[in-house]
Amino acid sequence: MTSEQADSAPRSIERRIKSHYEEMPGSERALADRVLEYPGDVLLCSATELADLAGASKAAVSRFVRRLGYEGFKDMQREIREAQSTGDPIFLTAGLAPKQKQRDPLHQHLERDVHTLRETFARLDPEIVKDVVTRITAARRVVCIGFRNSYFFAAYARRQILLVHPSTDLVPSDGQTLIEDTGDLGPQDLLLVFGFRRRPLLLRKFMELMHGRGIPIAYFTDRQAVTNTKFAQWVLPCEVRGTSLFDSYVGVVSLINYICTQVSIASGNSGRQRLRQLEELGELLGELDAGN
Repeated sequence: MTSEQADSAPRSIERRIKSHYEEMPGSERALADRVLEYPGDVLLCSATELADLAGASKAAVSRFVRRLGYEGFKDMQREIREAQSTGDPIFLTAGLAPKQKQRDPLHQHLERDVHTLRETFARLDPEIVKDVVTRITAARRVVCIGFRNSYFFAAYARRQILLVHPSTDLVPSDGQTLIEDTGDLGPQDLLLVFGFRRRPLLLRKFMELMHGRGIPIAYFTDRQAVTNTKFAQWVLPCEVRGTSLFDSYVGVVSLINYICTQVSIASGNSGRQRLRQLEELGELLGELDAGN
């Protein structure tokens, strides 16, 4: 492997292409343009198919790959695959590869989401799921946290659990810091952390701090997560790869829905009484349109 190849950080291939672009002949520039716009095509195609998409020859692909410092086409594919594993949306982008031209994109999207859902549940440990349900039900206080896309899942989980467990919070609350909202947490409480890929550094620091203070953590994350999992008592990995530059979260939402449903069942009479009271008060206030 060359010294240039050793630079395997995300966007390395972009830097390589841009540094050599001016010296490339027209056929290689066509390939460069295609890879920069649709890097995902490199994984969906063979070298010959990529050449066809760019209007170049297979020989041009070989010269292009060598010019960028790769040992071969598979070596370039490996780097893009590694970049995809970080969740970088640029590298999840693909055009219409030859294998896909005859397929309905909507049907392909559905198939991928069904696969994502099945993979999520197939790889879950039922005992871990059961333990998380038990811990949520018994916790003095449940705190949900997530950043970026993961914020929505933290908010959704909090919204559902709150119906049967009154001491359920979403942090950070408006105008507050994380520590102001979580500084009094103890071993009898529970952190539900949602950290799907492209996680901010703050999440790791927060989890490490809470773990060090003995706060139980249930961590909902993607299957590629490595670093933060060591801070969690329970890890619930989900498949999130979709068919486009956006990740698919159907498995995540379904898992949260299932866990919250089990929590409502496990909460027994007290949970049902709280839910009934909320419904009665809501009816008196008339906040919801009962006829719609």
